Amino acid sequence: MSTLMNIHPIVQEEIRNYFDLKPVQLKHPLPERPGRALGLMKIDGEVFSSDKLLRAVFIRPQLPVFFAVRSMFLRPRVQYDLPVFACEVMRTGSKKMLIVDIHRAGKTHHDDSALFAEMIKIRDRYPELTNYSKKQGGKVQEVFSVAACQISIPEALDAQAVSLIVEYLRLFCDMVKKAQPVAGDELRRTMAVFDDYLKSLIDHDPGVGVWKMIFGEKGGIERSMDMHFGM
Repeated sequence: MSTLMNIHPIVQEEIRNYFDLKPVQLKHPLPERPGRALGLMKIDGEVFSSDKLLRAVFIRPQLPVFFAVRSMFLRPRVQYDLPVFACEVMRTGSKKMLIVDIHRAGKTHHDDSALFAEMIKIRDRYPELTNYSKKQGGKVQEVFSVAACQISIPEALDAQAVSLIVEYLRLFCDMVKKAQPVAGDELRRTMAVFDDYLKSLIDHDPGVGVWKMIFGEKGGIERSMDMHFGM
């Protein structure tokens, strides 16, 4: 049976229909048990790259019994000037939250309205799920696209949630597969946007903040940059 907490192997199998995933050797190999968590938290997962994907990141932080996360982050190589695919499944006790989106990272000059329209068509095919929509509060909401799915999931709708994730994923992979690299002034502009984005991450990105909290300032930044960008 397809369940949200088993989403990583499902997504990895789908991606392999498009790309040849190669494991990445991290500076700090997984699994890890952060000392600051007193050995109670285990962080496991896999990180891959391919000819068109700079990173395909699958992370599974888990605390005993009551808390678990399935995190996925797919970033095309910078020269393709494309959005990223991001998905989080969070379980706290018997409650589960799903966030899945395809969005730009950093300030951009692009008009992605056609992409968002296709995403919304997919989302609208799952009215039972969208009845449980639950947006995040605060500044983090600004990261998501208008087509993001943010849902509090009842157990009975797990299979529908997995199907929705896979449909968003296939839309993303089709886009990446067809993409051609940019060059000249367009590439320089793309690289400048990417550089500005990296500079803002360290101080403002909540994900980097979590890594800094559990591994310290230096260790958290090093792990996040290595894992997500190969830096």
